[in-house]
Amino acid sequence: MNFAAWLRASAMALAIPLVSMGAEAEGGDKTSPVSLYNILAYADEHAPGVLVARAQTERGQAAVDGARVVLQKNTIAGAMAGPRFAQGARGTDYQLWLRQPIEIAGERKQRRNTAEKTRERTHKELEEVRWQVHREVHAAFHLALVARERWSLAEKILVSTEELLSVAERRHQAGDISELAVRLAKGELAQARQASLAAEQEYRSAQLRLAEVSGWPADVLPEPVGELDEPKRAPPMEELAALALAKHPGIGARVGAIAEAEARVRLEDREAWPEPSLGVTYTRESLPIVGLNEHIVQGLMTLPIPFTQRNQEGRARARAELSVAKAEKQAFVQALKVRLARAANAVNADAARIAAYGTEILPAFEGNLTLLRRAFELGEADLLQVLVGRERLLRIQQDALTAYQDYYRDAAALEAEVGIEVWPDEHHQDEGDLGEQHDH
Repeated sequence: MNFAAWLRASAMALAIPLVSMGAEAEGGDKTSPVSLYNILAYADEHAPGVLVARAQTERGQAAVDGARVVLQKNTIAGAMAGPRFAQGARGTDYQLWLRQPIEIAGERKQRRNTAEKTRERTHKELEEVRWQVHREVHAAFHLALVARERWSLAEKILVSTEELLSVAERRHQAGDISELAVRLAKGELAQARQASLAAEQEYRSAQLRLAEVSGWPADVLPEPVGELDEPKRAPPMEELAALALAKHPGIGARVGAIAEAEARVRLEDREAWPEPSLGVTYTRESLPIVGLNEHIVQGLMTLPIPFTQRNQEGRARARAELSVAKAEKQAFVQALKVRLARAANAVNADAARIAAYGTEILPAFEGNLTLLRRAFELGEADLLQVLVGRERLLRIQQDALTAYQDYYRDAAALEAEVGIEVWPDEHHQDEGDLGEQHDH
């Protein structure tokens, strides 16, 4: 039996008592089974990062709503009144006016275009955050599976140590071994219990990490349903690079930022144009000598003369933002291939490590523990030999699980750089119904 098959068998053996609905973990923690497919879907709706990014898209919509206003500046109204004196007679003059600034350089159209680019950019940033959450959940789910396997190993060692102590006590009563061997076995049992508790705590921490990144309720720990996937080598670099350039949401978000910055440059250029004002005035002039009033209505137009202020700051700032956006995209793409190569090499190395363990070294762990116990029971090996052999077997198992842990971390890093799932068939979708039983 290779290591992957052994892992699947032990995963199912450990999962059976754990994945029942509403089960309570040791210490009173409630758990709920969930597949990778379902927790990815849950995270897409409830993860903290996604909630914040989704709320930020309202800024883009707010910009669109603001740009729809036809007149960006309010109408200005004014009034004047005062007495008029003429040869001892007195009258009162009034003047009322309305003035409306208007845009003549196509500012409104460009403002609406800029607002639309802002909205598109916020939605692309949302897609980037959704992808970041997706790959974090993907990695956390598999790392929780690895942590559960470590706990399973610790439990097996605990059971084996209890059996060894029982055998040691029987052989001591029969006079085959000294009391020192019994005391040694008791010490080993105490260490095995500590190791089991530590492994369980590591698993609970992995569950909480999975809950944190997915937005899962903290009062019910997610119990990952599934098994450790067979390790796979990374696709060729040419394929990875082509996928990343075409699909990575980070590139899309930066392209959106450039489009928004270009639109803002055009808007700021139009804002440099003078804005005339059109209006009307009404004047009542009194003629106190003859006791008459004159009423005057006039049209009004004012035009600013842009001698000094031509929106220099806004235009310069918009061009600086455009330069920054282009530099950020260039830097992102420039480093992408290097990051891809590094991640792909790490995945391939991890997969090779796991394959070496599974095909060349690893025996059946529980079977070897049984053989060691029988050898001690029959007097074919003393307790120290058994403990040394068992420690060696455990170290091999732990090293193999470390290789799996490294593989999943590096696979998550690779998918983070590619921008889409490299191996989309690992969702365990056929097990998704279990996760749907829990209503959040």
